[in-house]
Formats: sequence, C-alpha cells, structure tokens
Amino acid sequence: MTVQDTGLRAKVLSSTKLTTLSYISSIMTRLVSTVILTRLLAPEIYGVFAVVMVYLYVLTMFSDLGVRSLILTKEGEVEDDFLRTCWTVSILRGIVICLLSCGVGGAIAMMQGMEVFAPDSPYAATALPWALAALGVTMIVLGLQSPMLFMQERNMAFGKVVGLNIVVDLIGLFVTIALAFYLRSVWALVIGNATRTVLYSLASFVFFKGPAMGLCLNRAHLSTVIDRGKWIIGHSALTAISQSGDRLILGFVMSSSTFGFYFIARQLVGIVEWFLISLDQRIGLQVFTQLHKSDTAGFRRNYYKFRLFFDIIAGLAAGSLIVLSPLIVEIMFDDRYLEVAPIAQVLVWSVLLVGPLLLRSAFGAERRFKEMTLLSVVSTATLWIGLLSAIFVFDSVQIALMVIALHRLPEAMICTLWGGDRDWVIVWREFIGFVFCGFGVLLGLGLLALWSAVT
Repeated sequence: MTVQDTGLRAKVLSSTKLTTLSYISSIMTRLVSTVILTRLLAPEIYGVFAVVMVYLYVLTMFSDLGVRSLILTKEGEVEDDFLRTCWTVSILRGIVICLLSCGVGGAIAMMQGMEVFAPDSPYAATALPWALAALGVTMIVLGLQSPMLFMQERNMAFGKVVGLNIVVDLIGLFVTIALAFYLRSVWALVIGNATRTVLYSLASFVFFKGPAMGLCLNRAHLSTVIDRGKWIIGHSALTAISQSGDRLILGFVMSSSTFGFYFIARQLVGIVEWFLISLDQRIGLQVFTQLHKSDTAGFRRNYYKFRLFFDIIAGLAAGSLIVLSPLIVEIMFDDRYLEVAPIAQVLVWSVLLVGPLLLRSAFGAERRFKEMTLLSVVSTATLWIGLLSAIFVFDSVQIALMVIALHRLPEAMICTLWGGDRDWVIVWREFIGFVFCGFGVLLGLGLLALWSAVT
C-alpha cells in the first residue's frame, strides 16, 4: 500500500467517523423532534410543510450551478478570487430563489381565492403562500454562507463542520419545539427551519477562517463557473424533478393528513438513506478522484472496500425496517400517525439502491456531467411515467409507492453496466446488499420477539 493510499484511507476513516457522529446526533435530534412535535402538531400541518419544502427544493435545484462541486473538484490551487466569485454567485442565486418563491406563493394565493383546490388539500391552507415566501427569504441568507465550508470538505477536514451541524440542529430543535407549544401551526416548523439557516450562515464565518469575502465576478473564474455549471444545473434540475416528483404529484391527489403521513414516512426511511447519501456527498468525489489515479484492478478493489460499509448499513436497515416499522411508529407517535408504518415499509426498498448508485460519484469525479445528466433523465422519466400511470391509470396508491421506492433501479442498472464496461464491477458483489437485507429481516424478527417477551 502506497503512502498516498494510506493517507486517503486515514482521511476516509476519519471522515466516516465524523459523519457517523453527525448522523447519530441527527438521529437523536430527529427522534426527539418527531416524538414531541407529532404530539403537538396535527398530520395536516406536516402535509402543508411538505408542500413548502418541495417547492423550495425544486427552486434550489433548478438554480444549482454546483458551486460546492466546483470548489471540491477544482484543479490545482483554489484562488481567493475564485472563492469570492463563487460567493457572489451564491448570493445572486439566493436572491433569484427568493423572488421565485414569492412568485409561486403569490400564484398559489390567487388560486386559493379562485377556490381551485379541494378544501382538504394542503394547497388550500391559507398559511402556505406566506410560509413559502418566508423560507424563500432565508435562501438569501443561505447564499451568504462562507465558501470556506466547502474548502474544509475539499481537505476532508470535517471536525468543525460536524460540530457546527450538531450545535445548529440542537438550537433549531429547541426553537421549533418551543414555538410548537405556543403556535400549534406550520409556522413552528417554518421559523425553526429559518433559525437553522441563519445560525448556520453566521457561524460559517466564525468557525471557518479564510480570505475576506467581497462581491467579485472575476471574468475568468465566472467563465469556469458557467462553463461547468451549465451541465451541473441541467443535472440538478433533472434530479429535482426526479426527487420531488412524488411530492409534486401526491400533494395534489392526497389530503393534507395523508400527505402528512407520507412526509413522516419519508423522514423515517430517510434516517438511514440520507445518512448514506450525505456520507457519499461529503467524501465520494474526493475518494473517487484519488481512486481514478490507480490502475483498474486497484480502482475495483478499493471501490468495493469503500462501498462495503454502504451495503452493510443499507441492507441491515432495510430488512429491519420492513419488520419493525409498525412497532417503531406505535412507540414514537400517537394513534393519529399509525398509517405511517405501511407507507414506510414500501419506501424502505429505496435504501438498497444507495450502494450501486455510488458510481455516480465516480463519474462526477471525472467531470462526466453529460453522463450524469443522462442518468437523471432516466430516473426522472421512470418516476413521472410510473407515478402518473399508477395514479391515473391504475388508481393505486400502493403501486405509486412502489414506483417511488424503485424508480432509481434503472439508473442503478445503467451505472453498473457502464462500470462493467470500464471493468470496475464484480457481478456477484453487486448482490451482497440483499444478503445483508436478509440478515436485517432476521434481526428485526428477533427484536420484535424480544419486545413481545418483555412487554
């Protein structure tokens, strides 16, 4: 093993430990938040908040020039003016998102006045347009965060980043719970979210020292941002359509309460899925950038070593949640939320696709933005065609949930085929996640039997 491989391995292990610490903290925060807030807030409130967040997500992704990715993958030294240009672009992007969110909120308010929406639809809530506009304003604040955050990630130095995330999450949790006691409305969630954003942006300048920021649009650096960003924005827009299609469609055909159940189920499944995805997002580009410097055999060997952790966690979690979701929902929530469990048991199958999709980061490290855009087209088409067919042809919510869970399967298969063409893939190794899923089912059954015995 070379010194370079040893250094990379040490950084990956350190980053994994820190991300796991952040994940554990996030789990505890989310569990405490969910247990308390679902007893203070009705399911329809979560339905309204889910609509707010999906539109904000779509606007964010449609304006994503990939500033973070550009800083992480920039060749050579990262100049101060490059960081200032990226910071300026981020601020301008935040202003655009704010204006668009206010525009969408105004359009929804007009349609409410025309009584376009059903009375039990989340779109009929009078607070929806104002909540969307309020969180849109926070996107300007988010754009002001220091780009030195991304420089920390570039150097795989996540200690302060994790610490900041934990502190901000805890403060946001306290604010949200306190407001929920008094407001009992969607505004508790909106203001809590805004508090996190403001604190995160302010703290980014306190904790991460670097060159002084100022408005700057260096022509050469701006050209780099636009030249590479045009592919990233296309990929991100397609990702947004793919990742938010479920909420965009279901939000119109479900009642506020049912949509709230779906939102909570996504949160439950996301405890595992988002941890694995965030770990890949934090270190995937850096890891694969280093792996590409080795020969094919070395790449393949180290790729599967890197991926093993993802397959183990995804498999065990998926199998366990298939069995334990009803018990978890019964323990965590009150009787109003029992319908969350069967939804979560279907959505959890998506977790098993995280491993094969790691190869996206391999293509991203090679800046193959066209290929990544094509992958997004595939997953987007699968989701939208599948969902529209499930709802309007088969009139089946169950089929719609299966489509949501497995819509990235064709994308994962293409990644695997492309990886096979590059001799990166070992066929039998692709199925190890399902083996761990079986162990997860056995683990879940064991825990269920233990719970029955002690209660």
